[in-house]
Amino acid sequence: MKLLLALTLTFCFIIKTNSQQNNTLFLMHDLPQANIVNPAVGINCKVFVGMPVLGSTHINAYSTGFALSDVLTPSTGDSLIFNPDETIRNFGKTEVVATEVHLSLLSAGYKHGANYFTLGINEKINSFSVLNKNALLLLNEGNSQFEGKNADMSGTRANTIHYREYALGWAREVNEKLSIGVRLKFLYGKADVYNKPIDLHLFTDATTFETYINGKGDLYGSLPVDITTDADGYLEEIEFKEEIDTREYLMNKANKGYGVDLGLVYQINNTTTLSASLLDIGYLKWKSDVFSLHSEGEIDITDELTDDGEIGDSIAEIFNPRVLYDGYSSPLAPALYIGVSKTMNEWLNAGAVFHTEMYKKRWHPSFTLSGNAEITKNIYGSASYTLQNGQFTNVGLGFGAKFGFLHFHAISDNVFGWSDLGGTRNANLRFGLSMLFGCDKEKGSNNDNGIRALPCIGDPYNAVKRKHRRRR
Repeated sequence: MKLLLALTLTFCFIIKTNSQQNNTLFLMHDLPQANIVNPAVGINCKVFVGMPVLGSTHINAYSTGFALSDVLTPSTGDSLIFNPDETIRNFGKTEVVATEVHLSLLSAGYKHGANYFTLGINEKINSFSVLNKNALLLLNEGNSQFEGKNADMSGTRANTIHYREYALGWAREVNEKLSIGVRLKFLYGKADVYNKPIDLHLFTDATTFETYINGKGDLYGSLPVDITTDADGYLEEIEFKEEIDTREYLMNKANKGYGVDLGLVYQINNTTTLSASLLDIGYLKWKSDVFSLHSEGEIDITDELTDDGEIGDSIAEIFNPRVLYDGYSSPLAPALYIGVSKTMNEWLNAGAVFHTEMYKKRWHPSFTLSGNAEITKNIYGSASYTLQNGQFTNVGLGFGAKFGFLHFHAISDNVFGWSDLGGTRNANLRFGLSMLFGCDKEKGSNNDNGIRALPCIGDPYNAVKRKHRRRR
């Protein structure tokens, strides 16, 4: 059973470590990619083209309760020892682990007067899991610790989704102070595992040691799997198909969905700008390779618990699910950004961003402070500090450079996390290569106000009246 728990924690952290987008990116309106996290952001160039596949790559992982090194500790040689006891004891009631990998297959933008139009095709894999402390304690130490108690193990869930996004965006300068933006997204799901929170309770009598368990849960999936059931429709075996047609999988258009992003940029005064966006309002409806598992019951399992090692097997056998093959819908995870920036002098500005995402009616906030500077004529840098997941060591760095019409950027909200992946709870990175043409270096819009049209990190909101600055 300890092996099962080890696989659970390790798999959740490595595979399921959305989630936050780069908060620092939200502060960089000079970057065309800033439109990803705020559809109201435009650029002061006629045409923007993200390099195919290389336009924007985003990798993010986080855990609210533990780092991988908390449960896997070094031993002699290169071996690792699984040591979850203290880690689980320090958990809150529930903890979250999540990941996201986003790849831009194609991105482009076109500016026409006060309007900015964008097109994006993105591949997205998101994962989100909730771990219940009592459930992990039961698997790790057995039920004796719950004698005389009603152990609530509800809320446990695991969700992973892979879909392709076709996005059409429109941003417009309403006036000198305000820009608004909207992005419509057409979604095509490739694979999904989605479950509602499990409702599970265990009670062990302190005198007789009789143990009762009751609960229910539903899991939905759209996966290339083979499922075997008994004559009554209960699950016997589930496994991936031996042969999966990769092209058929990637080009599957049966699972359709829709989403919308909203954004605004408001210039409070010549040096201060407010920005806000609400992203990923939408859903996907799954129809291909769908199945659902429904389990519900209330049983005395005293005789089943011969030793701790059989607890997991006993629960799985008693609550063996019934298999159905109905379609279902799964929601996206909405994200909210609110930020403000202020010009400090001609080469430095500072900003702050509050970001939160909602996973299944639970908010997961973070807060970022950043400074952005023009280092040389064509090189720009950013430094940030983020409070998230109970860790206070999230120091971020950003870099932007211009090579003619080519523009490169790389951003991380926790750069030191990459030097110690086993010991960090947060790790993210975004990088990309873009091409900008027809950039107006003199005349600005309300999104750049005269800023040189570079994917720089020099001005997070591009809303500063640079005509008041010294021209270089």
